[in-house]
Amino acid sequence: MTLPSLMLLVAMGAAAHEKAIDAFDYAGAAAARQAWVASDGTPAPTVVEHSGRKMLEFEAPFAGKPDLPRTILDRDVKLDLSVPGEFTLDLAAENVEAVGSVNLYFRSGGGWYSAGAGLHKTGWQTLRFSKASFRTEQKPAGWHKIDGIRISVWRGQKKDSRVRLARLAAKYHDVALVIPAAGSRDDGESRAALDTAETVGSILSELGLGSDAVEDTAVARGALGDRLVAILAYNPEIGEEAVQGLVRFVEKGGKVLACYQLPAPLAKALGFDRAQYLKEKAGTFAQIRFDGEIPGMPQSVKQASWNITTAKPAGHNAQVVGWWFNEEGKPTNQPALLVSDRGAFFTHIILSDDYAAKKQMLAALLGKLASPLWEQMARSESEQVVRVGHLDSLGGLEQFVKSARNSAAAERLEAAAKAMEAAKAKYADRQYPQSIESARKAHELLVEAYLRSMPSSVKEGRAWWNHSGTGAYPGDWDRTCKELAAGGFNMILPNMLWGGLAHYPSEILPQSSTYQELGDQIEQCLKAAKKYGLEVHVWKVNHNLSNAPKDFIEKLRREGRTQVNVRGEPHDWICPSHPENQKLERESMLEVARKYDVDGLHFDYIRYPDRELCYCDGCRERFQANAGVKAANWPQDCYSGPLKDKYHDWRCEQITKLVASVYQEAKKIKPSIQISAAVFGSYPDCRISVGQDWVQWAKAGYVDFLCPMDYTDSDQRFINLVSEQLRLVEGKVPLYSGIGATSSSSTLPPDRVAGQAHHARALGAAGFTIFNLSQGTLEAIGPGFALGAGLQKAVPVHAKK
Repeated sequence: MTLPSLMLLVAMGAAAHEKAIDAFDYAGAAAARQAWVASDGTPAPTVVEHSGRKMLEFEAPFAGKPDLPRTILDRDVKLDLSVPGEFTLDLAAENVEAVGSVNLYFRSGGGWYSAGAGLHKTGWQTLRFSKASFRTEQKPAGWHKIDGIRISVWRGQKKDSRVRLARLAAKYHDVALVIPAAGSRDDGESRAALDTAETVGSILSELGLGSDAVEDTAVARGALGDRLVAILAYNPEIGEEAVQGLVRFVEKGGKVLACYQLPAPLAKALGFDRAQYLKEKAGTFAQIRFDGEIPGMPQSVKQASWNITTAKPAGHNAQVVGWWFNEEGKPTNQPALLVSDRGAFFTHIILSDDYAAKKQMLAALLGKLASPLWEQMARSESEQVVRVGHLDSLGGLEQFVKSARNSAAAERLEAAAKAMEAAKAKYADRQYPQSIESARKAHELLVEAYLRSMPSSVKEGRAWWNHSGTGAYPGDWDRTCKELAAGGFNMILPNMLWGGLAHYPSEILPQSSTYQELGDQIEQCLKAAKKYGLEVHVWKVNHNLSNAPKDFIEKLRREGRTQVNVRGEPHDWICPSHPENQKLERESMLEVARKYDVDGLHFDYIRYPDRELCYCDGCRERFQANAGVKAANWPQDCYSGPLKDKYHDWRCEQITKLVASVYQEAKKIKPSIQISAAVFGSYPDCRISVGQDWVQWAKAGYVDFLCPMDYTDSDQRFINLVSEQLRLVEGKVPLYSGIGATSSSSTLPPDRVAGQAHHARALGAAGFTIFNLSQGTLEAIGPGFALGAGLQKAVPVHAKK
């Protein structure tokens, strides 16, 4: 059925940057309900009038229906959405705390494309869904065959809320991100390609350009259209037809920025000679220095790359404009960035380290490739100058600085005002690169004023997760701990052991190459941490065997100790319900407590991978024996049938049993040792999805503190999560809210990290934990914290125990 508010998107020109999919301006409730069908306990939608226009409204009754995980509205359509690369949804929620996230789904044949977004403020807002962020469920037929749309609001806090929808639109930008077609590959490389595209897409969004994620198969059909630039952030296996589509795009005047992969026909079209893959030891490719030929380009950027694909200039005025240098500052004589009249080639993928400089690099490069983009970027830069930390206005920032009574901060504020005036004048004169430079200077000064104005508490946990287990500077724990202490931090949570690997001489787990090359990481970390007054809480990645030796995994699988999903497929995690696995997990953690004078043991991945695991034969036997029931139709009775709830509870019990046993036994070894865990932010969803009942652990006294992983770039979402977590634990244990400086869900600059720490403090959290400690994040965040938030030495709240 075709409805007046729906527009068929078959093709879009460069002049039409947005097309409405649904304006939600139905004549009345009957028409709205005919279009949008509510299901699974969702109340039927209605139509209301606001500010002179009609819009859709529906209830999200998460208090009235406590078992309702989400609302669902569906409508049938027939759309070709292969060309647009981003979708926007204008909405408002009466109680923003009730909304955990909003998911947009497009049905295509027998599968779905899905993406989620969090609300970033109260009132009306526009949620953006890049096509690069969409994941597939089952096997969709393609973006050119969309036959259904679903909008779901997922539960947040236990509150009811009315939600209003005003517009769903498809957007078209001047810059495209070419991504692998959904379903073309279902492996780690495809996942890495999409993650890399998201990283670049985030930078483009911050530059004010936005971007469209266009599948490579659509490129072959001419989907790039009249866009100015196409970016290949990482395309490990791009097909010949897509490559020819890119060549045709270049021949028509479009510009291409390719990263890491450079197919021969595209290399020739751009003016580069394809060279070879080059892998060197860590630290060889550590920095890129530029020759100053491109306006607005930084002098250098840091990037810890591990390999590159070299190339040489060959035509179309191609030249090398950036070279790789090693960690000692010595030249490698290997090209990092090549530019021609037709495009550019970056010899590795664009990583998120040294984020501000990387953003400047990409802005200068895009301005070089397509000069009309300069004006957009200059306008956006000026608009974003005053968005600092948890504040988004100059007035709010001035008041914050004034209340701190910090003369140095006030001086930076005054200097920033002059830089903003300079940016405005240069923009008026159409000196866009210079306007951006002045605006960035103003922003840097405002950030420093903000960081200097942050209050500093003397009772607070200030922690870092360190995923590598080698500190910020591998082989130099002393430098890592010295800089952490200088920044005012007091805790480090280094990842020293996994389900099948240890960075120390374990007698229980296989020893890692890190231990073989760098020595005992726990011993080195402890020595340096004690020297500088830092607590060490050794972090274990539980159950996960992804980096374990192959023979170790195969042995466990032969013994029936690894997980099996609901379809009977093996999975490289150990099964939490197996008694020998419980013993392995417990004893590997207790070994650390026995051998080392650590301050604590820290659980991570203390859960199942997802709802589809584990359904091995051992789980069936143990569940039936423990629950006193028989699953006649295994595993469906337990996955989605009459025993589903019992099985969810039983999975939680297996995880809780391990937490409790480690807590009890570790306290016998060392009564003062602290037991903690990194946990999912959304509860009770994580009970069902991954069997993690951390609220029970807190109330039962099985943990001394918790670090919820509240990774989000939305401050409103962060506030909602922390508020609900504090309510749930009822003060039983301290919460050190997890902040994602560099995570799969967020990349935050230093002022935004400080801003979320500010929110955590204001809400009553006992501190914060930052992910992830690396050279880049420590050098970016540490000095700024030392100016304000970390100015006074603090004692972690749990230390009073």
